Amino acid sequence: MGNICDCLNEKKYSDNPSPRTPLLAGSSHAPTLTRQPSPIGQSARLNKVEKQDFESSLDAIHQIKLSKVSTVSSLDKTFQDHGKLYNDLYTNFIELRKSLNTFKSFFEAETSGIPIISDCLTLLAKRCGQAKLSGNRTKNCVLISYDRREVSQQCQGPPEDVIEIIELYNKINKLIKNILEKSPQVRSSITLVLEEEQKLKREVTKADPDGKLGPEPLKLTSENFQKLHKLPEYINTIEKYTSKTCKEILNGSKPLFEDV
Repeated sequence: MGNICDCLNEKKYSDNPSPRTPLLAGSSHAPTLTRQPSPIGQSARLNKVEKQDFESSLDAIHQIKLSKVSTVSSLDKTFQDHGKLYNDLYTNFIELRKSLNTFKSFFEAETSGIPIISDCLTLLAKRCGQAKLSGNRTKNCVLISYDRREVSQQCQGPPEDVIEIIELYNKINKLIKNILEKSPQVRSSITLVLEEEQKLKREVTKADPDGKLGPEPLKLTSENFQKLHKLPEYINTIEKYTSKTCKEILNGSKPLFEDV
């Protein structure tokens, strides 16, 4: 049996991908530990107004579709590449929220319909009974290792539900890790494009010196840039929500592994 406190305490990692290489990231590993369940504790609630404002900002973010700018192929590729980078991040974020809601739904009856992450994890530890769980920590991620047969034999309630909850826990952590690694890289890459906005618009104008194509190419370019300008703030919101969720899971996971 290991001590989960060492695994779940904050550590400094040396992952430093360049902002000009938005798809590179690393991870650091920490020791493996073990445990079983403990009682439900009180969790702090967000201030109501703060929570409403934050939820409004979550509702504001969405996927984007950038128009094709056929007159400058290199610029069009830049637009489409960065649109995909952001949309992939957004898709993972939506999947994170859906998975988290599904995870919480397993504990609604025991939490009066208001499942908080820390309480859900304490209840999960209880449902696993005496089954041995191991927590493997990497940056922004804890994955549960377990023996499916042992959990099925030792758990309280339907074994298939308990195993689905554990798998959801692991899926959520993997999504968190991906989002927190990619967010600063995607934001930095988009920011670099925005810094070149005027130069890139001039290239569009130069590509049609006689104006035969009319104002359409420049109009589409300007509309694309308007959409890109919103993305750094969208990414900030995604990162803030994901980071908050990550901390709640790391803090709430201790009962899963602590010795009784």
